[in-house]
Amino acid sequence: MAEPPLLESLGAVTALFVAILILSAVGRQATRKSFQKRMFLFSLVLLIAAIVSNILLTLYLTGPASDPSQALIFTKRVQGTFDLLFAMSIGVFVLATAKPEIDSLKAFINHLRDQLPNPFLFYVFVQFLAIAVLWMSPIEVIVGVGANRIVFPSIFLFTGGLAFITVITYVPFMLLTYTRRIQARPSVKRDVYLIIAGVLGYTFFEFVVEVVLPFYAIDVRAGGFIVEMGLVALVAFAVREKGFLEDLLVPQAEAALSTAPSFELRRGFTYLVLEENPAHSFEIFRDLVTHGAEGLCITRKPPKMVAQDYGLERTPILWLSRVANQKNCVRPSPPENVAMAVEHFISVGENPVVLLDGFEYLVSHNDFQSILALIHDLNENVSIRESILLIPLDPKALNEREFALLKREVQVIEAPDGPRAGPHVEVEFPKVSRKARGS
Repeated sequence: MAEPPLLESLGAVTALFVAILILSAVGRQATRKSFQKRMFLFSLVLLIAAIVSNILLTLYLTGPASDPSQALIFTKRVQGTFDLLFAMSIGVFVLATAKPEIDSLKAFINHLRDQLPNPFLFYVFVQFLAIAVLWMSPIEVIVGVGANRIVFPSIFLFTGGLAFITVITYVPFMLLTYTRRIQARPSVKRDVYLIIAGVLGYTFFEFVVEVVLPFYAIDVRAGGFIVEMGLVALVAFAVREKGFLEDLLVPQAEAALSTAPSFELRRGFTYLVLEENPAHSFEIFRDLVTHGAEGLCITRKPPKMVAQDYGLERTPILWLSRVANQKNCVRPSPPENVAMAVEHFISVGENPVVLLDGFEYLVSHNDFQSILALIHDLNENVSIRESILLIPLDPKALNEREFALLKREVQVIEAPDGPRAGPHVEVEFPKVSRKARGS
């Protein structure tokens, strides 16, 4: 067998390197949305498989073969199949990202069943049709002196072109619409643009290099391997941060139970829950998020412990910590860190409720006046957005003047068996014999 060309060999080594880079980048993703992560990972595996298989088959063609024309046709079909499978899997990832309720394979199937007809089914149908036509239709190879001319039948040019158009329209439309809806941060938008550029660039380049140019007996696949590596590297760079996938997710309720909630709180208010530990606040919070509210929990407790103790699987939990460095942490100083997290959440959520556990911790790392100003700002945003903000507090942590200033900004709820704070009135909690007291 002849020595493999240097450029193809370099392409093979580069493909393996970028494959490791991409798979490790996606594997680092710190997100509880495992379905989105698995689909993104599967999409990238197919993308790498398409490029690596193309390189290996090209190297094989440099050696003696009984029928080089048939071998070349086979490489085209294998490459095209991987490309179209990649298009389908990236379509699933895009749909699951744009529809946060799709967090498992079962939820994905239920969505397709409940939303018939939908654009995604047409998108997948076109890709499957292109694969079938690719393998069933005859492909002609006209042997030339310098390069072979490959002639695809008209039916494949139509179905393959349609598949190409669906990818370059469906993927950016879904992702861009979604990032606008969730008001993504500029850094997240930039990374989404890089993913779109990588996917669309790869799709366009593959169609031109594998279908259009071979018709004119132009073979640039050797150099094309390097260009494709660069386009795939854009995707790898876009997901370099551990929490990128989590940044793409919007708030969602834990559940929408048909039973009446145990606690009814008026929207547009901040509630100060007087208790030595935040157990009652978490009880109210969990009741609301399991009855259709979209919750955000900011707490001094480790998020994994909170999720386990209160059965929170979908609710985002931020760890209020000065030393932890996970993606789901927020530092107590400056207070604007907390303000940004809460204000972003209530601006994109529907029926949002926020539990801010750690008022005393915020005061200890700042000062009371700055935290009181934080409560002023949050209270106004909560009122504007018709949200609910719960703040557990042990009143013994503040002096009389500080507590009086804080009470002027909030509604006070006295937890059962918790510390009392002067005159109070009863707040109704229907169907359950529980009472919270407020002033």
